Amino acid sequence: MNIEYKTGPIDGIVQPATVIFITADPGKSDGDQKLAAFRPAFLPLVKAGAFKVGKPEVFPLQGAGGGWLLLVGLGQLTRAGLLESTAKATKKLSGLGVEAATFVLPDMGLGKLEVIEWLTMGVSLAMDQRPAYKSKAEDKPQSLREVTFLDDGEDPGPGQAIGTIAWARAVAKAQLRARALTDRPANLLYPELFAGLALELAGDHGVSASVWDEKRLAEEGAGGVLAVGSGSSHPPRMVVLEYRGPGAGGDVGPTALVGKGITFDSGGLCLKPPENMALMKTDMAGAAAALSTVLAAAELRLPVWLVAVLPLAENLPSGTAVRPGDVVTTLSGQTVEIMNTDAEGRVVLADALALAQRHNPSRIIDLATLTGACAVALGDSVAGLFCSDPALTEAVSQAARLAAEDVWHMPLHEPYGEKLDTELADLRESAGRLGGAIIAALFLRRFVAPGLPWAHLDIVGPARNPAARPSCPEGATGFGVRTLLKLLSAGPVTEPAA
Repeated sequence: MNIEYKTGPIDGIVQPATVIFITADPGKSDGDQKLAAFRPAFLPLVKAGAFKVGKPEVFPLQGAGGGWLLLVGLGQLTRAGLLESTAKATKKLSGLGVEAATFVLPDMGLGKLEVIEWLTMGVSLAMDQRPAYKSKAEDKPQSLREVTFLDDGEDPGPGQAIGTIAWARAVAKAQLRARALTDRPANLLYPELFAGLALELAGDHGVSASVWDEKRLAEEGAGGVLAVGSGSSHPPRMVVLEYRGPGAGGDVGPTALVGKGITFDSGGLCLKPPENMALMKTDMAGAAAALSTVLAAAELRLPVWLVAVLPLAENLPSGTAVRPGDVVTTLSGQTVEIMNTDAEGRVVLADALALAQRHNPSRIIDLATLTGACAVALGDSVAGLFCSDPALTEAVSQAARLAAEDVWHMPLHEPYGEKLDTELADLRESAGRLGGAIIAALFLRRFVAPGLPWAHLDIVGPARNPAARPSCPEGATGFGVRTLLKLLSAGPVTEPAA
């Protein structure tokens, strides 16, 4: 799809379709002034009470010349509201068979470049088509091929609008990649395949990459990943990616990203109930987000230094699987008593956090679909943020707000750490259901050097969309990609790579 930006007057329907957002009551004199050219078309809707301000609805009207006018209500004057309303309009345009459309920039409480960013994101994410593994492919063509953003004000500056469009398209592409990876069936994305794909994608983007196979994992003493993967016929892997952007480095170490990569989680010998177990292919959403973020950073040529560690394993029951009561020695040398084999995520992350610290990072951020307890606390659209450093807490929280991804700062309640104490090993890996998300975060913190800024995002809720919305079908969301890229870049760049 081609997306362009131009300035000029709004003087009626631009063929073949024009999209205009309603941000104020069009039936009142103080309504949105951009509507003046279109009032005869939509006033009957207002008088009939069909169009209500504050409703994220799309009303298509066909003009006398055959062109379409789409009136789009902004349910909320927020980034997320603009994203969803834009995506809804985009889907409607495709449903009408429209090949080209002009979106008039709305007036709302955001800067002009942010409006352009979220219009681009909404158009791009609305085109998401998940692969279907059917014997006869279903043809679902997307008609919309040309989009123009029309601004009746002043250009924000030379190249800034175009740069923002390029930025947003790259971010959307990364999020779509994370979604596609996360939704891939587990028999088509087990650890070896995931590792091989990561190497291939890294090579395509100029990112250095290496893989620890089961032999190297054993030689290095990565007993956590090996234990979790011991029940599967597909052995575990650990992927390390490194991207150093232009001018990055110096005395400041890299930002380390760690993404949980359980390609399928049956619960191991502590088997999960069968309901919804098919969804456990998405237990590698953290790894998918971390990988996609590094690739996008390289594509955008962000001036940052990144290291990403992806621990990949399949958690299955068998005669060789790790058992409750076993003690495993992790890469850091710390020993862990296994209490529940369905608490495997924190065990593989222990090794990944230790490996990440070998690169002397300035900060570590991990993403993991870690605990059902976090979803019980925060629901299916908010991630839990656990952080040991106030400055990093604020940075991640601010990035999430700008990225329209919801996170909530959760406590690292120190007294709960005592629940991890055990006479048999350095610590146990779980301690029951109460406070489960906090205890899991405290477990991870045991594997981070004191004083090193570290943030843990428990994305178990928002990693998967239980019902389709305009910007995302039912399934994986790619949550975290937008937040990480905002954090790393402090916003759109004006000169992305060609």
